[in-house]
Amino acid sequence: MKISAETAVASAVAIVVSFVTVGALLVYVASTYHIFNPTNLYWLRAALTLAIGLTALAVLERLLRGVLAGRPGIRNRGMILSVFRYVAYAILSLAILAALGVSSLALLAGGTFAGLVLGLASQTALANVISGLVLLASRPFRPGDRVTIVTWQFGVTVPAYPPKFYSQDFVYPGYTGVLQTIGIVYSEVLTDDGPTLQIPNGILLQAMIMSHELPSRWVRTKYEVAAGTDLRRLLPLVRAAVQRNDWVVDPEKVRVLVNQATASTTVISVDALCRGNTEDPPRSAILMDIVETVRAAAAPGR
Repeated sequence: MKISAETAVASAVAIVVSFVTVGALLVYVASTYHIFNPTNLYWLRAALTLAIGLTALAVLERLLRGVLAGRPGIRNRGMILSVFRYVAYAILSLAILAALGVSSLALLAGGTFAGLVLGLASQTALANVISGLVLLASRPFRPGDRVTIVTWQFGVTVPAYPPKFYSQDFVYPGYTGVLQTIGIVYSEVLTDDGPTLQIPNGILLQAMIMSHELPSRWVRTKYEVAAGTDLRRLLPLVRAAVQRNDWVVDPEKVRVLVNQATASTTVISVDALCRGNTEDPPRSAILMDIVETVRAAAAPGR
């Protein structure tokens, strides 16, 4: 049975009001009839404040989750929930201290001292928090974007294995995937290979970010043919086949070149501007066109 938002809000308010009423009644009875001494009365008030506060926070967080889930356009849902938790629990802590009878001056002095101690003891954690806020303010990317995260040296690796044909192409030592959330301390990236990465915001802030959020991108496809192939005849046929591919957005910009040549084989490369923000689907379709074209050109009588 689905509960409407109005019913959920009314239920939440009713629960909180019930807790507050019961708590106030207990405190009134205890203070009027001197059931507890003053010290124990403070602890009773603190316990009731904690119970009511936790209940209210749980209900409010659930309502906030429902509101955010109903609005797909809000991408920073994880950050909003994290900020709500931190702020809400900080307010609840102050309310509990006030219920224990701690003065405002003592709270200020204790908060200052605790801030200094925590700041010195948790520099890395605070750096991640500040980095998360900077990422939200500068917005180099947003949840839902497909990115490649290259950290530290920002270098490239020259591949030396057969699929790359010992070419001039480079491999970036990074992690490619879809950014899920930007949290207070960690950000979550769902990689193309499947695993989910929890990356500290401090690392993410100093990383080089390659954004793949483009309406189209250049895709390079390579294919190896025998050295005796008539390339002057084959290359125009391959170009014409690729130009008809559904992934190609600008057929006139398709380039078919000789990339590598040895005594036994020749590697041709096809560069095409393809739609989408991923490389594998258009590369697969282009490879199928190349294979069919090369096979047809090598058939007897052609």
